[in-house]
Amino acid sequence: MPNQWTRVWKAMMVMVAARSEKEPEESLAHPRLGPAQRREQIIDAASQLISRNGFWGFSVRQVAAQCDLTEPAVIYHFKNKVGLLIAVLERRDREDMAQYSHSLGVEPEQIWNGDVRFGIRDICDVLMARNAKQPEIVRLYTILQGESLSDHHPAYEYYQKRERRVIAMLTRAAEHDGLEHPQQEAYLALAMMDGVQLRWLRNPEDVDLMTLWRAYADARWW
Repeated sequence: MPNQWTRVWKAMMVMVAARSEKEPEESLAHPRLGPAQRREQIIDAASQLISRNGFWGFSVRQVAAQCDLTEPAVIYHFKNKVGLLIAVLERRDREDMAQYSHSLGVEPEQIWNGDVRFGIRDICDVLMARNAKQPEIVRLYTILQGESLSDHHPAYEYYQKRERRVIAMLTRAAEHDGLEHPQQEAYLALAMMDGVQLRWLRNPEDVDLMTLWRAYADARWW
């Protein structure tokens, strides 16, 4: 009898070892996607949930359910909820930078470095035109921006660094225009963009984002 139990135990351990060597079961009902496709699917689902509920109001379980996956499959790709949040933000930044640089006729790295070839009105118009086409993404960023005012929020450092970079970029653009107080112009431009977008998100039927933005920009600059 002891030998029989020993054989059963060994067989069970072999099965566990073989299972542990495999990626967690990803799909409950659909064919397996490639790693890159699966990551994009998960990020899409997380983006939608965060835009509705904020970081504190969504869970890995909800993301898994929306993708028809198991929770371990989501964790396999992103390690934890914070890792998933950062992936959502970083993907949006990459996509936006590619679009901004294309619209401005510059390389993506030129948007952030000192080699500025555009004015503050140019870059702000591009930013607002891009955002007007993606209200759900703007809502996601607006919700997280408010939540991350607390230094305990996992996106706190991300938003602190991001604002510093944006202000620096807008300041250089204002300097390119020869404006008298370039950093002040940068802060005013960012504050106005955030404010107009908030009004638009709150009342999209009555607020035309680009019309309101152009009214300000025309009065402020030219």
